Amino acid sequence: MKLNHILKKTLPLLLFLGICSMSSCKKMLDIKPSDQLDQADVFSSVAKLEMGVTGVYEGWYPEYALRIGTLMADECRIGPQNSGVSSAGQNLFRWTFSSVDEEILAPWKNDYTVIDRVNRLLKGLPAVPVKNEKEAGQLKAIKGELLAIRACLHFELYQVYAYSGVYRAEAYAVPYMLESSISSQPSRPLSAAFFDLFYKDLDNAEPLLNNDSNVRLGLNALWALRARAALYTQKYNEAVLYAGKVIKQVPLAGRSGFEAIWTDQNNAEVIFKLKRTGLSKIKPGDLFYNISADRMLFVPSVKLMALYDPVADVRYTSWFKTDSSLPDKGELAQFISKYQGEKGTLNLRDLKLFRTGEMYLVRAEAALYNGDQQMAEKDLNTLRTARIQGYSDQHFNDKNQLQAALSAERFKELPYEGQRYFDLKRQNLPLERSAEDAESSFLALAPDALHYYIPIPQSEVMANPNIRPNNKGW
Repeated sequence: MKLNHILKKTLPLLLFLGICSMSSCKKMLDIKPSDQLDQADVFSSVAKLEMGVTGVYEGWYPEYALRIGTLMADECRIGPQNSGVSSAGQNLFRWTFSSVDEEILAPWKNDYTVIDRVNRLLKGLPAVPVKNEKEAGQLKAIKGELLAIRACLHFELYQVYAYSGVYRAEAYAVPYMLESSISSQPSRPLSAAFFDLFYKDLDNAEPLLNNDSNVRLGLNALWALRARAALYTQKYNEAVLYAGKVIKQVPLAGRSGFEAIWTDQNNAEVIFKLKRTGLSKIKPGDLFYNISADRMLFVPSVKLMALYDPVADVRYTSWFKTDSSLPDKGELAQFISKYQGEKGTLNLRDLKLFRTGEMYLVRAEAALYNGDQQMAEKDLNTLRTARIQGYSDQHFNDKNQLQAALSAERFKELPYEGQRYFDLKRQNLPLERSAEDAESSFLALAPDALHYYIPIPQSEVMANPNIRPNNKGW
């Protein structure tokens, strides 16, 4: 894959800051650096290696997968002014995308580019000299961090591009890249083999990690990733175990502190986030509001907003706002404020990848599948108590009612965090919108429909014959 390298002044020793050329004739997974720094210099000290790790984070943009996870489902409506040259995301929302669309390619090229950086750093890491015991410890932690990042990126690719939404060991996954190779033409492993490599990376990373920071992928984030993946792969005992580990370390935010999470004024219950600055090429808020055109691309769905108590539920006031002047501009009055930013820094918010609220829901769902309805009910009530003023515990006599309540709570707790479409897909559920939120042609999409699945990008299929078969119908 051809790379165009971006070298930031703030990261003078950064390796491989390339973005994949859309016109490249080379395989998307074959990443050949055309403008790299001297590796002997980069691997000459622990301090310089740290700068390479910083570069990994700088180039990592889960927003591309978040866009798919959000717009494919029922969290949004198209903004009335989202048209013409600024009609971003409409092919995803309307289920009319093709395998050549940039929005389909973006997670693939970004994640594999960052994985390549990780693999190059891991390969050179053993040669880095250490001066003392402290640096030896730092080097071990960096290795663990890179292994965990590699696993996290591969899992995101699996969520987007796996052949089957419901976990099946014999279904095709995506290539799990363990090294950077110019000549490789990787095939799609079966999901069982893919997750063997995924869990091996996590197993090797875990004893090397600590929890120094929530802006670096540390031990709590690894446990959160493991809990999320265990839910997807139906390892329910493991999901309960690892979600519980995180919950013990990172408590839920109180109602008074919850809103400040979304203005980046505190980090309550934030397990791991990616920092965003004015130099970031995409920010979470860019998915919903176009700054230059001053138009709302997507606004909250009626279906979603109807689930909240708008007065008592702190999530409603944290994530949605009403501006009575917007209809005069042809917009709807309600808009998504979760990543709004401030005047002068619109759309600028850190991207939260793992939060404790999700861990309560992971543990509750896994516990219910394991037959522990008491734990599932308790976790649901604990989360609701933290979010809803004056909430009284609810009790469920019927397992199916509790399961429906947990599904609805995931919808309420995780909107615009890129989980909704993948949640529905892993349970083989249709995508369904309310009549107020879309035209009649885009209200429902069944699991057997062509556009229910995201295809492997056409550029990869054309360049790499081993990547076939593509996903259902593509």
